[in-house]
Amino acid sequence: MKRLLVSILALCPVFTFAQPVVHSVTAETNRMKPETLLKRFEIKAGDIFNEEEYQKAQAKLHKLRVFRTLEFLEKKRKDGVDIHIKADDRSYVFPMVFAMSGKKRSAGVSLASGNIFKQGETAFFFMGGGRDGFSTHGGLSVGDHFLYAGYSHLKFEQSFYQNGWMSAPGIFSAADDKGNYNSSLLDEVHGRQDDLTFTYGRKLSSHWSMSVTPQYEYYSYAGGILDGGNHSHITLGLQYADDIRPGMNMGALAGVGLSDKEQVLKDLPRVRQGKLAGISYTAGGKWTGSDYHIQKISLSGTYLWEFKSRNMLALFAKAQRAMEAPFSNLIRSGDLLFGMGIYDREQRGKGGISGGISFTYFLLRNKTGLLGLTPFYEQAYITSGGNSYQPHAGVGATLTYRLWRFPLPFGINYTKNINDGTHHVGVKVGGHF
Repeated sequence: MKRLLVSILALCPVFTFAQPVVHSVTAETNRMKPETLLKRFEIKAGDIFNEEEYQKAQAKLHKLRVFRTLEFLEKKRKDGVDIHIKADDRSYVFPMVFAMSGKKRSAGVSLASGNIFKQGETAFFFMGGGRDGFSTHGGLSVGDHFLYAGYSHLKFEQSFYQNGWMSAPGIFSAADDKGNYNSSLLDEVHGRQDDLTFTYGRKLSSHWSMSVTPQYEYYSYAGGILDGGNHSHITLGLQYADDIRPGMNMGALAGVGLSDKEQVLKDLPRVRQGKLAGISYTAGGKWTGSDYHIQKISLSGTYLWEFKSRNMLALFAKAQRAMEAPFSNLIRSGDLLFGMGIYDREQRGKGGISGGISFTYFLLRNKTGLLGLTPFYEQAYITSGGNSYQPHAGVGATLTYRLWRFPLPFGINYTKNINDGTHHVGVKVGGHF
C-alpha cells in the first residue's frame, strides 16, 4: 500500500507559486544624491516584494521630513516589479523664540534644520533660561546615527509632605505648590542641579536600536544635607520599535516634510498595530567619578492600535528598580507615568511599576489640521522597600489642535490626581501624538 501511495504522488504534477521579486530600485532627487536616498529605503533589489513591508518602507522615508513631495512608481513585470522614487527634497533652517511671563519668567530660542548637508539629516539647538537657571542642548540625526549633548544649571525647591509625597519641580520652575498642600508640608530644602549629558544612538536594524549616555550630575543642597555631590553615571539602552510614528516635524514650519499629509488624511484599509519596547541599565560609582553607588534598571512597552478612521488606542507599561541609589537618584512616579497628566507632587522609592491607557478621538481631520480629544488613565506604584507600595494615579483628558504647518500640538489638559484629590487645568504643548 505504501509503495502504491508513493507511486501515485510521484506521478502528480508539482505546482509552485513564484513570489514577486523586486528587480530594481531607482530614485531621482533634488538635493541629496539618489544613492543617499536609496540607503534610507529599506527595500532593495532582489528582495521578495511584500505590500505591507513596501508601505512601511515608504512611511520611513516620509519620516525623514525633508520632502515636499515623495512619489513611488511601480512598473509591473511578469515575475516582479521595478520601483522608482521621485523625491523633491528641500532644506530648511527655522528659528523660534519662546517666552513665558508671570512669577516664573523665562525665555528661550531654538533652531531647527534639515537636509543642509544633503544627507537627509535633521538637527536642533535650544537655549533658554529664567530666574531658576538655564539650559542648552542640541542634537543631530544622520542616517542610522544620532548624537545629543546638553547642559543645564537649575535651582529648585524640594518640599516634603505627609504620606510620602514630594514636590515635582520642573524646568525653569521651582515648586509652587506649598499653598495647595501647606497643611501637610513637613519640610523644604533649596537645591541646585548641574547636568551635562551626551548620547550616542545607533540603529542596528529596521526594528532595533541602541544608545549609550554618559551623564555628569552634581547636586548641592542648602545646609549640606541630603546627598549633595557628584552623581555621574552611564546608561545603556536597547529599543525595539515597529510601526511607531514620531509626531515631530519642525520642517513643516518651512513647508517641508508634509509629503504624506494627503495619505494620512485618508482612512486606513485595516487596523494598524504599533509596538515599542525598551530596556536600559544605569550604573555609577567611583569609576564614573560619582560619590555614590548607583545601579538602576528600567523596562518599558507601548502597544498601539490605529483604527481605520485614524483614532488610536494605546496601552503603556513600565517597571523600574534601583538596586543602589541615593535620594536624588531614586525612582520617581513622575518618570514612571507617561506624560499624559500634570501633577504638582510625586512619590519616590527604590522601585515601581506603572500602567496607562489613552484613546485619541479625532473630532476634526482636514487639510488645515487635526482636532483631537484624548481621555487617559495612568497608575504608578512606588515602593521604598518591603511590601509597602505608595500609589500615584491620574485621570483626565487633553483637547489638542495640531496645525500641519506647526508641528507641536497645543491644547488644554485636565488632570485629577486620584490619590490626593487635587485637580489641575493647564496648557500643554507637544506630548504623545
